[in-house]
Amino acid sequence: MVESKKYCLCCGEGVPYNVVVRHERRELTCAYCGFTLGVENLWEEMKGSIGSYAIIAEDSKLTRVLLKELLLKKEIVSEVTAVSNGLDLVSEYSRYLNDDIRVSFAIIDLNMPVMDGLTAARTLRVLEEKKNAPKVPIVFFSSVKADEGLKRQMELLAPANYVNKGSDSEPEKLAHRVQGLLNFVSQRYQKA
Repeated sequence: MVESKKYCLCCGEGVPYNVVVRHERRELTCAYCGFTLGVENLWEEMKGSIGSYAIIAEDSKLTRVLLKELLLKKEIVSEVTAVSNGLDLVSEYSRYLNDDIRVSFAIIDLNMPVMDGLTAARTLRVLEEKKNAPKVPIVFFSSVKADEGLKRQMELLAPANYVNKGSDSEPEKLAHRVQGLLNFVSQRYQKA
């Protein structure tokens, strides 16, 4: 079923789109190339724009769950969407933009399957530009060394920051790094 038009990142223009319902999700896909333009879980109650929102893109389930639980427990934000790759991040952020919901910040891992963190972040900026929306602050949380190339990318993606995740997989050390990330985020992005 083809309805009005939505912007397709792949085609670079407003395109007719299809609505596909499968696996308890409503997906909007480009009628020309099939790119996913938005996804809604039918079983979730749609949230209004009251409150504060964050998005986490992290391929490690342990880190993703830990971040989400702590962001909510410490009341840094009231809603957290956590995904395991960059493509899902783009899809969820696109949905937020379409619903006129402002995201307080995004925590993005650099190394993820399907779409890496830098590509996903560049895509978020393109979506914001097309929608004339304010830029979501990005915090890259990764064990990748912040070399000159990454620093230049962060300047282009500003507002963007980097917090080192460390390469040690011991839960205690990861918890310490996550606490450092939460302190950083709460100082800069938590609503008073």
